[in-house]
Amino acid sequence: MAKPELWSLPVVQTLFARSPPAPLSPKGIWHQDLTAQINQLSANLNVRAVLHLLNDDFNGCHELVQTQEGNPYSDHLHSIAHRREPDYENSKYWIASFSHEHLTEIYSPGGTVTQAKQEMTKFVDAVQSVEASGNGVADYERRQWEEMTKLARILIDSE
Repeated sequence: MAKPELWSLPVVQTLFARSPPAPLSPKGIWHQDLTAQINQLSANLNVRAVLHLLNDDFNGCHELVQTQEGNPYSDHLHSIAHRREPDYENSKYWIASFSHEHLTEIYSPGGTVTQAKQEMTKFVDAVQSVEASGNGVADYERRQWEEMTKLARILIDSE
């Protein structure tokens, strides 16, 4: 499916218009009806996986990315899915296992891949702390939403 067609789909528009941002660790799927729509897309696996992630569908995302272990974008999505599960140590494991050309764009503009990965790990630790304390959750939800939608845009635009 061509990227202009993807951007015009109601499922994609609904997910990107979501407000407030997704919770750090969702308790369930945001809109169950979107799951089937995402699964039926003729988009590549990583596009479908990131859309599941935006819909708080851990299992939908996880099942797809597991099939492409070693693909840097699948492994990136895997790390975010585990952070949101929350399984913080597993998230850090996946962060250490991949790299791709868009990491600096998402996590440390103007920086290095090493700095981007350090920022990712710091973010996992910060989310764990915020979830435990309950302080600053909204700010981290906003940051997480920016991270996930940046990655989604990259994946959709490369479709």
